[in-house]
Amino acid sequence: MRANLTPRETESSVEAVLRLLESGKARLVSIFAAADDSGAARVRYIADVNREYRIIGVPVTGALQSATPVSPAAAWYERELHDRYGIEIDGHPDLRPLVSHLADYRFLEAQGVGVCELPVGPIHAGIIEPGHFRFSIVGDTVLHLEPRLFYTYKGTEKLFEGDTLANGVMLAESVSGDNCFSHAVAFSQSVENAFGISVPPRGRSIRLLGLELERMVAHIADLGALCGDVGCAVPAVYTARIKESLLQASACCFGTRFWRGIAIPGGVRRDLSAENARAFGHAVADATADFADIARIALDTPSVLNRFEATGVLGNKIARDLGVVGPAARASGVRIDVRRDHPYGHYRNIAVEIPHFPLGDVLARAHQRIEETRVSARLIQETLHDLSAGIVRTPVPCDGSAEGFSAVESPRGELLYWIRIRDGKIARCHIKSPSFQNWPSLPFAVHGNITADFPLINKSFNLSYSGCDR
Repeated sequence: MRANLTPRETESSVEAVLRLLESGKARLVSIFAAADDSGAARVRYIADVNREYRIIGVPVTGALQSATPVSPAAAWYERELHDRYGIEIDGHPDLRPLVSHLADYRFLEAQGVGVCELPVGPIHAGIIEPGHFRFSIVGDTVLHLEPRLFYTYKGTEKLFEGDTLANGVMLAESVSGDNCFSHAVAFSQSVENAFGISVPPRGRSIRLLGLELERMVAHIADLGALCGDVGCAVPAVYTARIKESLLQASACCFGTRFWRGIAIPGGVRRDLSAENARAFGHAVADATADFADIARIALDTPSVLNRFEATGVLGNKIARDLGVVGPAARASGVRIDVRRDHPYGHYRNIAVEIPHFPLGDVLARAHQRIEETRVSARLIQETLHDLSAGIVRTPVPCDGSAEGFSAVESPRGELLYWIRIRDGKIARCHIKSPSFQNWPSLPFAVHGNITADFPLINKSFNLSYSGCDR
């Protein structure tokens, strides 16, 4: 088990990267471009090799050999390199624009007797963010789905450049609003790892409380949304009440509902009194018991089981090939979790149980969230019981130059930040979102299902448009 620190970058070739991926010993984590201080272009490959992150830098002197035929998880990363940086990728099976909506785009077409196309979006009813889904169907059965995203592309990584480290936290919090604390902690840890800063034990513990609360809130809301999608209104309303009880407890005990403005490089901005710690523990215990009851009732309801079971199956091999992360991966039997595999903060001092389910359907993803909520509640209670005394923040230098890397397990999965700091300002920031990693797997889960089940399958993944588009 390795600590989640900045790995030393090594220089190599694409061929060496391909050999590493072909060996089966490495999981591709991210690919991104970042110019060196001299201005020379360099592509960096991040891989997880036997639970150790490795960063491999490859100078760009011409076209790069595609890693997609070896590791399908590379497909979107290489399309983004081609879109944003004009890097030629030899051997890529599909270099249509990914991020850019200015260029012509042709959806893949399924042909045959009775095949129809059904376009959905990009504008949807309600408050959902924009995304286009092009279905090829026969009757009600989905033959093929192609998502077209990046309507909310904001150039967030570019916005970091030239800004201060303090402002960088606020930018990180804006990437994906319902996972804002995970982003803030991941960014802050990248700065801390860059400068070798150690966060005080109490600060690390409070961060864990916020991270696990964010996970509980997300998973409780997700189960309610799944029940609401199949017309089971009571659990949908009940989980909304439980979620609100946790948010109100957070506001009373920490002064914040969604933990914006709490994380900062060096620790956290707010402490927790003994009285508030007890109150927060009671609130979490009550919410956990309530949620366990309503989750049992929901999954004992025949009409819910009928819609969840064997719907939207994502097989284990496809999940591994595409590098799927988070609850979606674990519900397909891929037992990965940054908290255990690359521990950070207070997770280095606490045992994290990793539930997983083998079947990969909507029911498995519902069970996954229920079990992870139970684990999060236990981690919160253990941390509150052993909360260290002392300060919650260590000062971080406002100048200097360094590079840092961090990964956290957000509610959606592995979230990564890589940052270059020059003279106290951000020169480059790369964000690997779990939603960017997981969106390509959705068509495989939808294939062979009926169109009426698409909203349910989509919700069971609960991917972020804004977090993916960045």
